[in-house]
Amino acid sequence: MHELLAISVTLPILLSVVSFGWSRVFGDPDLFPGSGRLHVLLILLQVLSVTMVYCYPSRLSFLGISLLYFVQGLGVAYFIRKKGRVDCGCLGPQINSKLGFPLIVLNLLMGLMGLLYSHPVWFVHSHSFTITGLMLEGMLLLVTLLIIVGVPDALYAIRVYREVAAPHVSKIKRL
Repeated sequence: MHELLAISVTLPILLSVVSFGWSRVFGDPDLFPGSGRLHVLLILLQVLSVTMVYCYPSRLSFLGISLLYFVQGLGVAYFIRKKGRVDCGCLGPQINSKLGFPLIVLNLLMGLMGLLYSHPVWFVHSHSFTITGLMLEGMLLLVTLLIIVGVPDALYAIRVYREVAAPHVSKIKRL
C-alpha cells in the first residue's frame, strides 16, 4: 500500500529530476527562470525528498515532500509575478511547460496529498530503512526516463514519417 502512495506523490518530482538529468547530459539549455544554482539546489532537494519517501517511509518523509511541493508552488507564484508566463524548464527542453496557475494548483494538491499520507491514523508507516524502496525508486526513474524521452521522440518520429509519406499516400493505397 505504501508503494502506491509514494508513487502517486513522487511521480511529478521524478519527472522533473529525470528531465533535468537528461538535459544536463546532452548539454541542452536550462530554461529554469531562476539562476542555475537555484535550479541545482531544487533538484537536489527533490532527489533527497523522493529518496526519503522510498527509503525511509515515515510521517517525516511525507511531511518533507509536502513542504517541498508547497515551496515549489510559492516559487511558481513568485516567478509568475516577476517574469510572467515563461517556460519553467520543469520537464526539460523537449516538452513545453509554461509557468501558470495550473502548475501552482498541481503543487498545492500534491502538497495536500503528501500531508494526507503523513497522517498517522490513516496510514501506518514502517519507520525503518528499506533497500527495496531504493530499488523501486531506481525502477521508477527508468520509467520516467521512458516517459520524458521516449514519448516525445516517438511522437516526433510519427509526425516526420507522416510528412515524408504524405506525397506517396495514393501509391500506398493502390497496393
